[in-house]
Amino acid sequence: MSDEQRKKYADEVNEIINSRFEFISRHYLSIRKSFQNYYDWPELDPLRHEICICITFGLCQAAITLTNHLLESLLKYALIIKCGDNIKQSNEDIKGRAITALIDKYKNCIEKYNNQSLSKTINLARKEGFISKEQKKQLHNFREIFRNAYSHADKIKTFGKSTIPVTGIRLENNKLAIDEVNEPEIAFFLIGQGIVQFEIAQKTATPYFLYIDRLVREIRDKLFSKVENK
Repeated sequence: MSDEQRKKYADEVNEIINSRFEFISRHYLSIRKSFQNYYDWPELDPLRHEICICITFGLCQAAITLTNHLLESLLKYALIIKCGDNIKQSNEDIKGRAITALIDKYKNCIEKYNNQSLSKTINLARKEGFISKEQKKQLHNFREIFRNAYSHADKIKTFGKSTIPVTGIRLENNKLAIDEVNEPEIAFFLIGQGIVQFEIAQKTATPYFLYIDRLVREIRDKLFSKVENK
């Protein structure tokens, strides 16, 4: 790479970084505590870290899709770990084969829950006492407006009945003519959906993540407190 190419590359990177300052000032303080405090749960901490980075830099649609993944992973891990805790292994089972024994402990549990739908894992998490009745209701709401909407690009779920005021401009006799203001439903107004979805994500990604973040910490304590107190 020549010096000129290096300079061009550096300028492009700096331009990207500079364009994110607005979002950093808007979002970072709201997720700072979650960013700085680990779960001490290595299966989920990389997701927490990436979501916080996405929100900090204003990549909120990416943050929502990752939070969807965090939610599904959280519930499946909780169910798998509790299932595995019911499988007893003696010292002889583990001696000299720790990794194999660990796999044996959870293999059937992973197969049991791996392909479960989010709807079912939410219900099972309630049944196992990981979440409250109110949390179950909220998670099913998130399942519809975030997980299903974003994962399946379902614009009707994303926008609901929301409308947006727009004015049409057309060319008439070589002059611009302005139509009356309309308020179409965004779900059926294709050319406006990208911008509106971006704006919605800017407002909703942080509270969605923070709710799931708190839930991770609550479920973690329920799962591991007995082990840590031994």
